[in-house]
Amino acid sequence: MATTTQSRRSVLRQALTLCIIDGVASSPLCYLWLPGNFIVAALLTESFHLSEASYGLIVSLPFLANFLQIFLTPPLAHHFSAKSVTLVAAWGNAAGWLAMTVALSFLPRGDPDASTPVFLAFFLGFSLLASVNGVAWNSWTQEWSPERLRGKYFGFRNGLIQAATVLFLVLVWGTLRLFQGSLLALQGVLLFAVALRAWSIIAQHRLKSAAPAAGSASPLSWQEQLQTIRRSRSLVMFIAFGAIWGFAYNSLGPFYPVFMYKQLGLSLAHVCLFIIFNTVGAAVTMPTWGRLLDRLGNKSVMAAAILLWQAQFLVWVFLDRDNTWLLYIIWVWNGFTWAGFTLGLFNMLLKLIPPEAKTIAIGINTAVTSIVTAVAPIVSGAAITYALDHGWDAMRVYHYAFLLQTVPAFVSCLILLRVREPKASPLSAVFGAMRNIRTLGAMLGLTFIANYVFVKPARKIPR
Repeated sequence: MATTTQSRRSVLRQALTLCIIDGVASSPLCYLWLPGNFIVAALLTESFHLSEASYGLIVSLPFLANFLQIFLTPPLAHHFSAKSVTLVAAWGNAAGWLAMTVALSFLPRGDPDASTPVFLAFFLGFSLLASVNGVAWNSWTQEWSPERLRGKYFGFRNGLIQAATVLFLVLVWGTLRLFQGSLLALQGVLLFAVALRAWSIIAQHRLKSAAPAAGSASPLSWQEQLQTIRRSRSLVMFIAFGAIWGFAYNSLGPFYPVFMYKQLGLSLAHVCLFIIFNTVGAAVTMPTWGRLLDRLGNKSVMAAAILLWQAQFLVWVFLDRDNTWLLYIIWVWNGFTWAGFTLGLFNMLLKLIPPEAKTIAIGINTAVTSIVTAVAPIVSGAAITYALDHGWDAMRVYHYAFLLQTVPAFVSCLILLRVREPKASPLSAVFGAMRNIRTLGAMLGLTFIANYVFVKPARKIPR
């Protein structure tokens, strides 16, 4: 008996180590598969000259994939194990990135009409595989990670991912400066990320479970779960808030790098430096935000974070090539406010989701917010392209767009303030409930949020 217990502990220790390797090594590619990040924004709009409308369509694909995966993952989960789905989707995603990296050398750089369909196909494939992989990985993790260790362990893992994110961005910054943001430099970054992803998948292959999976099925039927959700007015309003806020942010979030490249004339390495400042700002302030959330509640802190976050757009409206130094302050401020909003959003979701309807509530939340968020960059990209094609001044178009973005953001804040926040969270952990916040977070360079396993920290038991 003692030998069996010792053997299980050994398998668990190995699994915990391999999971850390997986998280750290996969973070570069997890960041790059999001078209709204500054590296891919430069690749698509600077190297291959895609229009804002085409770029906005590509940016919407990860959110569309978050919606479509609800039709793909159930049948896959019925026929295959969570580990098998995770591994196949991960290898497919990495192989696709490798194929696109090689294809970049052959795509016509001066003909966006020819290259746009190719990029659409690649990023749609990446996004679907990444969404399926994310859901399957979260399910698989629940099978082998003991609940008693999740808070402490994943907190430690998340901290390592933060450090790895900053290191990766510094390496990218140095590479881009050395090669002056050339296509060859971008291909080198992509190959490096694919190689690390292959290492992380090999670690996943070696990961074994020390205990059988615990059942998590709800005793209620799907119809009863839907009725439970309909009766939860606060949850319905929270989903509406998430959809409107997602539209507000994603309408222009992916176009920040485009504005900095095209209108402010900044280099790829320069923008990378801003992202590093942003990432450090978020990582440093997360513990402080956590204490504020515990003391003041999620709703009020989130509302304050939204208002503080929107204040920066009063500065974006006046940005031009003569005052780009303001971007250092703006991106640090972005990191500060985003960190508080992200932590509050997840904790709030934990409180509002009914335990007896957890699965379908998470699915509805993800589907509704994903489809609305996916529409945002398509609409804004088409509007910007239309304005530019009709002779509007490009700098003024972006300035007006930055100002207009604040309107739906403030509307979402008003809806949030009407949500009733329970005093206690009914769930200890919900894996995979934050697909959209991970996606949006990585657009800002917050790769560690894209890889976060959000858990509620265990309370200390007084002696």
